[in-house]
Formats: sequence, C-alpha cells, structure tokens
Amino acid sequence: MPSSRASAASVALGGAIAAIAFGASGGTQLGRTTIVELAIIVVAGLALGVAVLRRDRPLHGGAAVALFAVLAIVTALSMSWSIAPDLTLQEAGRTLAYLAVFATAVALGGLLVVASGTVLAGLLIAGVAVCGWALATRLWPGALAEEVLGARLGAPFDYWNALGSTAALTMPAALWLGSRRDVHPLTTALAYPALGALMLTLLLTQSRGALAAAIVAALLWLALVPLRLRSLVVLGLPALGVAPIAGWALSKSAFTESFQPLSAREAVAGDFRLMVLALCVGLLIAGLTVAVISSRRQPSLQVRRRVGLAVAVVACALPLAGLASVTVSDRGLAGSVSDRFDEVTNETAAPPRGSARLGSVASSRGEYWRQARRVFDERPLVGQGANSFALARLPYREGNTRVRHAHSYLMQTLADLGLAGGAVALALLAAWLAAAARATAFFPRRRPSPAWDGERAGLVALSLCAVAYGLQSAIDWTWFVPGPTVAALAAAGYVAGQGPLRGPGDPPARTTGPTAGRLGGLLPAAHPGRARLVGAAAVMVTALLCAWTVWQPERAARANDRSFELLQENRLPEALREAERAREIDPYSTEPLYRQAAVLSAERRFTAAYRTMERAVMEHPRDPESWLALARFELDTLDLPERALDTLGGALRVDPRSPRAAALVDWARAALGPPPSS
Repeated sequence: MPSSRASAASVALGGAIAAIAFGASGGTQLGRTTIVELAIIVVAGLALGVAVLRRDRPLHGGAAVALFAVLAIVTALSMSWSIAPDLTLQEAGRTLAYLAVFATAVALGGLLVVASGTVLAGLLIAGVAVCGWALATRLWPGALAEEVLGARLGAPFDYWNALGSTAALTMPAALWLGSRRDVHPLTTALAYPALGALMLTLLLTQSRGALAAAIVAALLWLALVPLRLRSLVVLGLPALGVAPIAGWALSKSAFTESFQPLSAREAVAGDFRLMVLALCVGLLIAGLTVAVISSRRQPSLQVRRRVGLAVAVVACALPLAGLASVTVSDRGLAGSVSDRFDEVTNETAAPPRGSARLGSVASSRGEYWRQARRVFDERPLVGQGANSFALARLPYREGNTRVRHAHSYLMQTLADLGLAGGAVALALLAAWLAAAARATAFFPRRRPSPAWDGERAGLVALSLCAVAYGLQSAIDWTWFVPGPTVAALAAAGYVAGQGPLRGPGDPPARTTGPTAGRLGGLLPAAHPGRARLVGAAAVMVTALLCAWTVWQPERAARANDRSFELLQENRLPEALREAERAREIDPYSTEPLYRQAAVLSAERRFTAAYRTMERAVMEHPRDPESWLALARFELDTLDLPERALDTLGGALRVDPRSPRAAALVDWARAALGPPPSS
C-alpha cells in the first residue's frame, strides 16, 4: 500500500477509535453507548460484506471468530435466566458490537497482509489523542475540567483504570515506531514524546494493574524482538523525563486527593504546563538526535550482543536482588510473602495515596472477588446472567459501596455466565493465542523462521497491544468501556486474520481473484460469483438485525422519557400510551412499569397502579429497587405501613445492608405508631 494511502488509512483508523472512545465515554450512559454500538455494527457490516466479495485467500482466524460468536450467543441467551434481564440485554448489544469489531479486523487482516504498520499507527494516534486529552484536563482545569471531583486522571472515560489500560495497550505501538529503521528520522522521533505522554498519563491514573500490564508488555517486547538497543533508548529517555514530573505531581494534593476545589487545581496547573511542555520538546529533540546518530552510525554486531547480554543479566539480577533483600529482611521470605498475600486478600486494607500507591498491593478487589465467588456458587453452570453482578452481589456485601463489576474479567464472567461462559472465554483466548503465534512465527514450524523485518515486528507489537489489555482486564473489568476494548480487539483481530507468517522456504501467498493489489485489496472482485453476493447480502442483513436489536433499549428509554414529559404536561392518556409502547419495545426493563404506575396514580386508578408495581417485583425479584418502589407506593400513596413493612422485608432479603430500605422501615414503623402497652 502506498505511503500516502497508508498514512490516510492510519489517520482514519485512529480517528475512528478516538471517536469511539470520546463518543461512548465510560460505557455507562445508554444513549451515548448505543449510538456508538450502532455505528460500529453498521460500518462493520459494510466492511464484512466487501470482505466476503473480495476474499481470495484462505480464511485465518475463523476459529477465534466462531468462538467469539458463541460467547455473544451465550450472553444473549442468558437473558432467559438472568436476574437482571434489562442489563443483560444491554450487555448482549455491547458484545455484538465487539464481535463486529473483531470479525472485521480478522477479515481485513486476511486482505491486508502487510499493513501492520498502518494499524499500529492508527492505534498510536488514537491512544495519544485520548491520553493527551486526559493530560489537558489537568493542564487547563478551569476550561476543560471545572467540575471534576476525582483526583486520579480518568477523562474521557471518567474511569482511571480504563484510561490506564488505553495508555498501556498503546505503548507497544510507540515502541515499534521508535525502534524502526525504515522511516524518516522525524517520524521515529515522534515516538519519544508520544511514549512520554503515555507514561505520564499511566502514572497519574495510579492504575497498578495497567502499570503492571505495561511493564510486562515492554519486557516481552525486549525478550522477543531483536531490536533491544534501540528499544532501550526509546524506553529509557521518556522514562527519565517522566519520572521527576510524575513524582512532583503525585506529591500534590490536586493529583492525589479527591474533591479538591478548582483553585487548588489551578494553583499547580501552571507549573504542570511548563513541565509537560519541556518534556515534549526535550523528548522530541532527544528523539531527533538519536535518529540522526543512528542513521549515520550503526553499532556493531558485537556491541549489540554485549548490550543484549547486559540487559539479560540486569533483568535476571533485579528479581534475584529483590528476592535476596526480602530473604535477609526481618520478616524473611515466607513472612514477606505472607504479608503481601494478606494485603491482597484483606478486604478492609486501603492503599496509600500518591506515589506510594503504585508500590502497594492493597485494594478492595479481594472483597469483589469473594462476592463473585459466592454469586458463582449459586449457579455454577450458567451464572446469574450477563452484567448481573451488580445485583447478584448485594446479599453478600458487607458495606454500602456501590460496585457494578467484579474487577476481574475471569471472576465477572464466572459470576455472570458460569462455567459455560468461562469455558467459551478460555477457548477463545486459546484460539487467539494459537493464531497470534502462527502470525508472528512463534508457532512450531518445520521451515526456517522468517527474518525480523518490519512486518514481523509490527505483528508482535500488535499482539502485545492485545496482551497488555488482557493482562489489565484480568484484575480489572475494562470490558464495558468501548474505547480501550475496541482498540485491543482491532489489534487482536488483525493479527488473528494474518495466518502463518511466510519464511524463506515458504511458497508465495496465493491470490486467486482478479483484483489482487487493487487499492490494497479492498475493492470487490469485478464479477463476484452468486455465492459471494448472497454471502455479502446475508452479512449485511445480519448486521442490520443486530443493529435493530441493539437499538431497542434506547428506543424504549426514549419512549419512557416522552411518557414522563407528557405526564408533566398532564396529558395522561398519551403518557400511558407512551409508557405501554416502551414496555412493548423492551419488556425486560422495569422503567416502563414504573411510568405506567405513575400515570395510573395520576388518574387515581390506584388498584391498577398497585398491580403494575407488583408485576415489577414479580418479574425482578432480585432487584431491590422494585421492592423499594412498591414499599414507597404503599407508604406514600396507599397509606399502608403494615403492608409496606412486609414488602421491605423482601427488599432486605435481596439487599440486607440497604440504607434506603432501613430508612423506609423506620418511616413505616413511625407511621404505625407506638405498639400498644400490655
């Protein structure tokens, strides 16, 4: 693919991923997330249709796509037994959108067999754009983040772990760019400030899981790719520049304490701006200097081998030194390991603030994982339904912390989908790892392995992008945030679709279609056969059906909002019709039932309203909101405190520590009056 066309494709890909990240934000707002999912599915349907018309190579990555489709089917089927079918329906839509991304990336990976650089550049553009915006909210807090209350960097996702995941999965792309030898020195130099921005963002999120994932990905790059000398320079210079800035920032309350006033954040923004500007300019100059020197003088093979040996020695010596220091400490090796284990599993231990947090293993994850295990024990085979953990955990919580997810992909999947979903997810992981090993030539082969050219290094970098995301998701639930997830799936899918990497003894790739090479292989054949036309049409129709399914929860929510507006205008018959229409569109949600009850109450049809509230309880018995809504209706509208107490007993069974239920119990008892004296 010509360089100008490849650059345009990279910008388009980066812009699309960045638009998904900013458009969907944290993935918790139904309206924004639905629009993004619809766009993904429609565009993916068109791309897959073209791929079906154009494909003239063997299909690679099909097993991974098929298993991903099975995971989507299991997710959708779990609505039939889910304790939160409305949330499961939304999760099914999200999974369909992710399947569309992965399948499209696999298909395009099979068509564009030497375009890993284009994909990596697109991921790098998107990652730097997202992290750059996050840093900008602290550079100009008055203009961009006036109402931000959290201390940890999290924009545009409002979730620091998702931003940390974005930075971590983008770092292999920056490493790839900085270690290249076949591009203009200015292009290579841009990797240095880009990596500096990614590192600084990662540290300011204080996401320990993302930091660990980034470190593992960097170590794997150094271990696998024989560009260690250049890679060490690309890693070392930004790290040296970022360390003092991150240390300074994490010593300020504006970066470590929540609920800081705007004046406190503005007070440090000026110094922070100067530091970040100096970092970017300094790293760009350093990158240019290194690129120019490298282009004029290459170190000898002996020097490179010595550096590689020194790096290997240091890499082995550091953990050994750490192990030795722990062994000779007062607690000894066993005591130190025991203390660390207790710190990880302690559900009440709070991590320190600031830079000390990055070295601590204390967190609340032990509590969430324990709850997930208890939820799994209820239905070990099929779970409680996709995305139902927020409700399923309530009987097992010991505090009032509101948590949506189990902070671990494995634990969340086991709680939501049981062993069935966990088995499919593990099979999908195994299929992708096998495909990635073939694509990067680490799979056992009889012929000699291919040389380490730019394409092979690019495929390894793309694989590490997906690995970094997967490692971070193993201890955090980032799946629900479309920005980093789509980026990781695009990288993983492209690698899976490549097929075996050709070596010196392999035959050339076969192309049977008449349009090989036209626009990089993206145009359909001039005269596609009937079977391909039918297949392409089937793919597009399926995409439209999936998009229609994804649209239904938002469509129902809009009808429900319209019903509320009509109720406010006292147009009761129309309000009731809109609420009933919302119920027909999405029969899994309780919101239309609540709206119908409100309209019926306004019409003074209290019996019908009460039956409607009871229906919400019967359909969602594990949702405390349905019990609380019924109890409030019995107290406020029907003036039946004794019956409300019985209803609140049901609320406390599904959520024993609900402060709202406890408050309503006090209200009901006060309405009953003091008990009669004996």
